[in-house]
Amino acid sequence: MLDGNDYSALPDPTSIPVSLHTICSTLYQIGIQSHYCFPQLSREGPEHISWKLLQLGVPYTTGYREMADIFSEFKKREKRYNYLRYAADTAALDSASVRAEFSKENLRVYVSTNFMSEVVDIDGVLWGQSNTYPVEIKEKTVATDKAIGDYFGLDVSPFVKMAFYAAKKGNFHSIFVVREIEDTESRLLKTWWFTTFDRLAKLASWQQIGGGTNMRGGSSTVIRIPRAAFSEMTAAALDAL
Repeated sequence: MLDGNDYSALPDPTSIPVSLHTICSTLYQIGIQSHYCFPQLSREGPEHISWKLLQLGVPYTTGYREMADIFSEFKKREKRYNYLRYAADTAALDSASVRAEFSKENLRVYVSTNFMSEVVDIDGVLWGQSNTYPVEIKEKTVATDKAIGDYFGLDVSPFVKMAFYAAKKGNFHSIFVVREIEDTESRLLKTWWFTTFDRLAKLASWQQIGGGTNMRGGSSTVIRIPRAAFSEMTAAALDAL
């Protein structure tokens, strides 16, 4: 409504891109359900948004369902879940990007307000030559340790998420992408790096250490991954996956 479009009506399921069905079909084959989430606005204002879900990647026609049906195994939350407690400068974003980011955050809060569930995301999906790779992207400065040399730290939470993908087997793998920066103030780009989860798990230091501040403002625990485990992210390197 805010941009002149009518978000009270649900889109035709046949209008959803085939690429989404293809990705979700891969997830379905290893036991992960995937749903297309669409907001419905009864009137203007974030408090008047509800979400409908349409399952994708299955070999039969589906219809929109209530979120309570999909999350029936989760306990109901008694208190409202708050938005993330940090500010971001959105001046560089165009109006379409602002709507997309708001939608993702509103959906996260909607799920966590109604159910005792933590929400995680996939930063992207890369289709390789024979494997499908969920992508985890982090911005990092390099650190140094006497035992393993230069390394990048990865919070335990995304590490466990990628381990979950690996446990599902099939053609489902994952890659960890690092945007290495000069420092946390200038955030000037040095190099883009990436590593597969198989190589990450093989070379990582399994002794966890304390990290910096996480997205929720608390302290983090990280797995140390030697920079030697990474390759520079080039078009040729990605084409080889």
